[in-house]
Amino acid sequence: MATAPEQREAFGQLVGALRDAASANAQALREHPDPAARRVLGRQLEHTLDRLAALYGRGTYENLTTEDIVRAATENEVRLAMELDEPQASAARRRAGALTDAARRGVRLHLRPAPEQVPLHRGAYIEPLRDEVAGSLWAQHEPFIPWRDGAVVIMREEDLDRLRAAGDQVSVLFLDADELLDLDGNEDRSAVEAELDRRLTAARAAPDRVGDSRDAYLLRLLHGQSVVLRNLRDRLAGDHPSAHAALAPVLAEHAALLGDHLAARPAAAGQPLSAAIDHERNVQELVGRWTEEPDVAGLRGRFEAVAEAGSRLADLERLSR
Repeated sequence: MATAPEQREAFGQLVGALRDAASANAQALREHPDPAARRVLGRQLEHTLDRLAALYGRGTYENLTTEDIVRAATENEVRLAMELDEPQASAARRRAGALTDAARRGVRLHLRPAPEQVPLHRGAYIEPLRDEVAGSLWAQHEPFIPWRDGAVVIMREEDLDRLRAAGDQVSVLFLDADELLDLDGNEDRSAVEAELDRRLTAARAAPDRVGDSRDAYLLRLLHGQSVVLRNLRDRLAGDHPSAHAALAPVLAEHAALLGDHLAARPAAAGQPLSAAIDHERNVQELVGRWTEEPDVAGLRGRFEAVAEAGSRLADLERLSR
């Protein structure tokens, strides 16, 4: 029987497999010369992003109000507007406003306008870890990992600026809270050490002490917003049809932006279509196993959500013949 750590590791593997499949689909979509094949690949990309949303959504979004989800989606777009370059930044800000406008078409949904700014959090290595800083992290329940002579933390930008002003060394690692928690829960401490060392080395080598990789960080933000928007779409579909219809162009524009970033990732060796097929087979293998295992970590429902969405592997295989 599998253990809880093994089930949690499998969850991470499934997330990675679906994201890799999405990248391969986007790359194949960009490169394939046949319009009919591109339509198949476009549907496959959407299906893959929907399954990622289901994987994260099951067991989470049922506990949120519709206003909560709209607020999260709106703040995510504002965050993207603060992180992206133009013209993408302005487009994200327009989407933030459009989300609020769309939600107001729902029945008894009460929402404020999109904020101009939201706090930006950064993953960073700070050294040394002074007692007063450690005490503040504990008091505020901020996630952090003591490491070497300092700590890996997730903090607001302005708080990191205050540490710099106090003389502390701050190296930005482009690490988000989910990644930090995954690292902290990894039982392979040598792997954790190697990953933190890699990021810290990159940050220390950079003139501004900002490590790799901004592109990967932006892609994680876009993936996260895709999950929120798709779960919002499903929530609105039942009780708020007008709001659901108004959300469609916002989701389509975001999906196009995410697709561009996915297609720009370094391609795996070989043809993107072959890679997409291999990743989809990996997804099905993981789902097939972990929907049958005992639910020792409370995650089987998430695997089942992906299984219930089905697979379009046969459509991809027909393209390769």
